[in-house]
Amino acid sequence: MAAITEQTHVPAMKKKKKRSIELKNVSVLYLFLAPAIILTLIFAYLPMFSNYIAFLDYDFNKGWFGFGSKFVGFDNFAKFLTDHKFYTLIGRTLLYSVTMMIATFPAPLILALLLNELRGDRFKKIVQTTSYIPHFVSWVTVAGLFYMFLTVDATGIINNLRQLIDPAAERISYMQDAHNFLPVLVISEIWKETGWGTILYLAALTTIDPQQYEAAQVDGASRWQRLWYITLPGLVPTMSILLIFSLSGLLATNFDQVFNLQNKMIRLDTDTIGVYTYYQGLVSGQYSYSAAVGLFQGIISFILIMLTNATTKKLSNVGIV
Repeated sequence: MAAITEQTHVPAMKKKKKRSIELKNVSVLYLFLAPAIILTLIFAYLPMFSNYIAFLDYDFNKGWFGFGSKFVGFDNFAKFLTDHKFYTLIGRTLLYSVTMMIATFPAPLILALLLNELRGDRFKKIVQTTSYIPHFVSWVTVAGLFYMFLTVDATGIINNLRQLIDPAAERISYMQDAHNFLPVLVISEIWKETGWGTILYLAALTTIDPQQYEAAQVDGASRWQRLWYITLPGLVPTMSILLIFSLSGLLATNFDQVFNLQNKMIRLDTDTIGVYTYYQGLVSGQYSYSAAVGLFQGIISFILIMLTNATTKKLSNVGIV
């Protein structure tokens, strides 16, 4: 019995020693992760502890951390749930998110498939680089460009084109009409993020075995058949992961995008939960109430991501956990 214990103990020690040597060899690489880990802890995890003010009648004068503020339990959540704007904000946020997801989710996939079919490497790199560039442009700049293109002034390219086609056409102030806000969101999102979104798909395409295409071509499969039976199935894991993250954000919109594209004329008719939280917290000073709204939104997003992950894992055996 002692001999068996000694035999099993020796391989375990060797394995542990081997692992420590491997960690020592790559220790320098882990140092490169340190800044990212520190920044994530400071700006992503530490602020989460401030969610406790959602259960207080927070008073800044009673201390930065609000320990002297009155505990009110779920009163702030009840206030939001009974607010006359609750259903409007939920409905509008869902409308924007679902429309954006339907319109923008396939765009990177389609662009990646088109780029994959290009045979000229130089032209392919030019198209890739050109499509990536808008991602690095801030939403402040993007909003400024859209306001300039859609204005009624002489710089309004869209109105100029309309009058070029029909000189009698009246100039329209697109950005002052709330009905045009959703199309502007969709168009701006597609223009800005589609190229960047192709990176993951193009990387996934490189993992598909080229011999599958060669075998299919020998068997007489057309280009469409190779796309349908080889390329798309090879992209299912990547599509599943991206779909999980997209569906988890159904109750959240891009704050920077919405906030910068809004103006005083349409703000009340285009507010989403994220923008509403900003105005209630930083502008109106209702910190506890805005924290409760933000925490409510975060909990719903967490539930959605877990449900979506469980569903996709059951259907395609692909998930994030």
